[in-house]
Order: sequence, then C-alpha cells, then structure tokens
Amino acid sequence: SRKQQKEELVRILDNYQRANINTVIFQTRVRAAVMYPSRIEPWELSLTGHHDMNPGYDPLAFCIDECHKRGMELHAWVVCIPIGTTERQRGYGSASLAKKHPELVKTVKGGDMFMIPGKPQTAEYIASICKEIVENYDVDGISLDYIRYPESIFKFTDDEFYPRSSSMSKADWRRENITRIVRRVHDEVKAIKPWVKLSSSPIGKYKNLSRYRSGGWDCYDAVYQDPQAWLRDNIQDMLFPMMYFTGDNYYPFLYDWAEHNYGHP
Repeated sequence: SRKQQKEELVRILDNYQRANINTVIFQTRVRAAVMYPSRIEPWELSLTGHHDMNPGYDPLAFCIDECHKRGMELHAWVVCIPIGTTERQRGYGSASLAKKHPELVKTVKGGDMFMIPGKPQTAEYIASICKEIVENYDVDGISLDYIRYPESIFKFTDDEFYPRSSSMSKADWRRENITRIVRRVHDEVKAIKPWVKLSSSPIGKYKNLSRYRSGGWDCYDAVYQDPQAWLRDNIQDMLFPMMYFTGDNYYPFLYDWAEHNYGHP
C-alpha cells in the first residue's frame, strides 16, 4: 500500500542518516517506466504490481522531501539502454516505448529489449527524460546507469547504422554513440539547473593497464564507454565505478581511476 511504501522508505532513510550517509541515488527510471507522473513514460510496474497504474502519490517527490529533511542529497538514478523484456513492454500497451518509438528499440534473442545507441534520436529521448525530471523536481543530481552497449552475451548490434564512409573505427563510433547520450543529457540538464550534479556508474575497470589486464570486462573495449573522457570534457561531475572486485582486479584499477579523474570525485 501507499502507506506501507512510505513507511518503508522512511525507515531506510532513517538508517542511512544514522550511518552518516549524505547522498541517496533513487532509481527513478527503471526499464522505460518511471517513479513519477510523466508525460513521456508510463508508471513503473513495481509500485503497484500493475503496468502503468498510478500508486496514488508521487514517490520521487516524497523521496526528495524526506532526503532533504535529513540533510541528504537526492540523485535521480536513470537506467538508460535496457528497457526490459518483450513481455514487460507488452504489458504497457500503447504507453510502452516499444510501441511509441519502435524505431529506437531492438529486441535480441531471448526477448530482451534495448534502446539503440547508434540512433542519434536515442540521445534526444534519454535527455528528454532527464530534462523532465530536472524541470519538475528539486533533485540534486542525475545519475546514469547502464549507459553502455549491452554485454556480448546479448549479441546486440546496431552495426547497420554505422556509416560506411566514416573515418572512425566501428569501436570508436560505438564509444561516440554512448558519449553523445552523456553529452546531450549534460547540455539539457545544465541549461536548466547548472548546479545539478551529473554522474554515472561505469564498469569498474576502465581498460587494460600496462601491467594488469581487465580480463575482457572493461568500459572502453567491452561495452564502449569512455568515462575518463567524460570527466576530462566536464560532461560528468563524478563517477561511481562498479568495482566489484578484489586484489589485483581492484587496486590497480582503483589507482587508474584516481590518476585520471581530472579533478572530479
């Protein structure tokens, strides 16, 4: 129920406050469905158990208010490229992204669906979500997740959009596709509220180092992210690398992030 959801969130935030946590990243766009009343996307399924059902309150607004009461920042967490399964999208009917913008969506074997980074309109669409959030809510940040190409197990490709006349390699073209989304979000958000902090959660290893290999799972070559360049070009204010590793898979790559942070956290 609405009452139970609010009480649960308050308990979580009280625990965070006792632990001296000062920033909460609240998942605001889940899989092409959102946690606030949107003109662009439907209500998130998990709020009520039903596709696009209004939960009777605004979870994002409630979370912002409760965080600010406790002196915490609230950053809206936006999942970018994956939009769930065909079954999930079918449940949203005519409100689904797959129905409204089929040209921006690709389905892979097994039924998983993704937005297409190779389409410039994908950047415009994701930026429009972030713009809507910033225009209507007192968020302290926008945090981009899954701002990357799907991992190889999904056998996703948008190579058909690669311009044959391009002077860029296909790998560089893919990285530029992802960077275009990050840059577009930056330009939209900062034009409205320059103080809103922009961040993302890249893969925990940037790329192979001279003495340590990434094991085939890194930002640059595996999923075509270039987050160090995003910091260098000031289109991200901070990063939260997903460093779920130990030992030589952790420390050398941690120092690599620290040495290439271009003055950003």
